[in-house]
Amino acid sequence: MAGEDTSQASTDNLRVLLRDASVVQASQYFNGEEITLIAAPENHKLGQVLKRYIVMVLLTSAELRVVLKVHFNPEQIRAYRLSKGCSEQNLVDKQLIDFMKEFSNQMGGRVCRIFDAHHIAMGMSVPLCTRGINEIYADYKLAQGALAKFGDFWQLDGPFGSVYCSCYVELTSPQDLSHIKPSDEPSQEGELDFL
Repeated sequence: MAGEDTSQASTDNLRVLLRDASVVQASQYFNGEEITLIAAPENHKLGQVLKRYIVMVLLTSAELRVVLKVHFNPEQIRAYRLSKGCSEQNLVDKQLIDFMKEFSNQMGGRVCRIFDAHHIAMGMSVPLCTRGINEIYADYKLAQGALAKFGDFWQLDGPFGSVYCSCYVELTSPQDLSHIKPSDEPSQEGELDFL
């Protein structure tokens, strides 16, 4: 029973940690804009096709594996970038996908830094992109035991409209991860040069 309690505490903490990391990184990435987290988006559920594209990063360590996804439509990101003065000829779908890939890369990087501060080294994939329809193949079934796994889903509202984040997490070790908390990081504002 104690193992299940540890697993549940780790799961609960990881949900909060991943959600908070997405909000902080979105605020930094989108020029310090205010970002609102909606924990339970209305009329949507985990595993549903939400937008036309998904960008993601894969994070791995001996203790856990995480797939961190951002669901978006290029039109909403194009409108945001136009409002910030980006020229229209530089806003083809490929460039918008690259812009959002970098956002997912930075979210994953933030999560890796949090774990690194607690002496858990994580590897991270390059950002990947797929069509939103591929979400129907995702398996978010909850499991407890030797391999605990769960999925989570939330919404970020900001100057870009609404994007959705989802994650799939496998806990491959019985180690208690409920103590992993973000440490204060200096803001990276003004240091991002997106090419």
